[in-house]
Amino acid sequence: MRTAIKILAVFAVVLFCLQVTSDNKAEVDLWGNVGFVTGMPWGNDFNYTNTYSFTEPGRSWINHEWLAEYILHRVYARFGNAGLVLYKILVGMCVTGVLYLAINSAGSSAGLGFLWLVLIVSVMGYGFSTRPHLLTYFLYALFLLILRRHKISGSATIYILPLAGILWANLHGAFFIGAILLGIFTITEIINKGRRVMELALVTALFIAATFINPYGARLWQFIFYSAGIPRPFLSEWASLLNMEFVMVHIDFVFLSLASLAVIFFSRKPKDITGLAVLFVSFAAAIAMRRNIPLFAITAAFVVPVYLEDAAGEPVKRIFEKFSAPAVAAALFLFCVLSAGYTLFFNKTDFRQIEVEQKSFPVAAVSFMKENGISGNAVIFFNWAEYCIWKLYPDCRVFLDGRLCSAYSVKTINDFFNFLYLGEGWGDALSDYPADIALIHRLNPVYARMLSMPGWANVYNDKIAGLFLKKSGHEAFFSKLERGDIRYPKPRKYEYFP
Repeated sequence: MRTAIKILAVFAVVLFCLQVTSDNKAEVDLWGNVGFVTGMPWGNDFNYTNTYSFTEPGRSWINHEWLAEYILHRVYARFGNAGLVLYKILVGMCVTGVLYLAINSAGSSAGLGFLWLVLIVSVMGYGFSTRPHLLTYFLYALFLLILRRHKISGSATIYILPLAGILWANLHGAFFIGAILLGIFTITEIINKGRRVMELALVTALFIAATFINPYGARLWQFIFYSAGIPRPFLSEWASLLNMEFVMVHIDFVFLSLASLAVIFFSRKPKDITGLAVLFVSFAAAIAMRRNIPLFAITAAFVVPVYLEDAAGEPVKRIFEKFSAPAVAAALFLFCVLSAGYTLFFNKTDFRQIEVEQKSFPVAAVSFMKENGISGNAVIFFNWAEYCIWKLYPDCRVFLDGRLCSAYSVKTINDFFNFLYLGEGWGDALSDYPADIALIHRLNPVYARMLSMPGWANVYNDKIAGLFLKKSGHEAFFSKLERGDIRYPKPRKYEYFP
């Protein structure tokens, strides 16, 4: 029976990981992540400037995740939607595998280790959309694994990290996290008067030097420092967890945080200053911006289990002893069935497809524009911009999209959001830029104002989108409208990427 329980526990973890990583709803950056990079930096089809915009078309574009986007493009080109879903699942499985190694090597009992790993996967699942940052999760976990082994045994695998730095710097802009990790390990080694200070300092220097090997050279680091100082209050993933609205969404993170604190406090084992420093920094980063929650979860998988058995092993063991082996096996089997069922069927029309929810994206409005030949310079609701780039470019160019400060100036970004939310000088987006189309969410404050905007006409509405055209520049459309020649899209039950 013990063997059966172990097998069921493995299946339970795998299926739960599958559940939390297999969400197949399209998110706002998916079209850009798949479509922006179709060739290598030395090719003619690699864009170094802000090609898709009419506001700053010649502005330099530092694509800090170009290689990850190229990988996503190739996966989609070869395997379609199923390939993108599988890619996300496989990265999640790889990260979970590294976390299993970390927890298992800490000496926790099987039951306690299982519960901790499931909690970690649950918290980490918040970040698992089809985006380049998934590879940062994997590299971050790999760095922690290698650094911990080096701390314990002086493993020479630490010299892999500078080579990984080349890869990380081209995959995703969060590569600076690797430098922070190496810095923490080096500083705490100095504090502990360890023997490996010079080796860690050398690897840190080599890692930083390696990150300069990218299509942009030193400008990539310049962008990272520049970007770090730009607030993004309009993006929910950049919001602080001090906002109670988001705390309730991440109740598993709250539980993980409290459990980690309790385990470390009540454990009698000597405290590792390096691990605690990394845990504190990752926790502070998660509180400051909820997008960092998965990084805290990964850190907790490495740092906390060493104290877990000492602090909670006996209470958990007594709880498990109250249940017979068949009852535990039955519970694990039910867990597996529920996870598999959720993965295949919950809120999905086809688990192999990436669903574009028509309650979230302007599917019908964009079809209306295409069927009626509407083209021009469009101010488009932020969450829809990359969808519209894929569907409408080059006939339409956008005011702003998800690339934000990597491709746009702060002034353009501010003018755009002031327009949407009727901030100071909200009309500058229409008067100071050559915009002649506005496709905005009907819940945006500017929607009601646009209904009475001189020189503009509301030509299409549905449940979520309102389309406005500037009367000058679209004379052909308005002539067709007067003749009654406008075509309206047929409603579609389902919409799949792209």
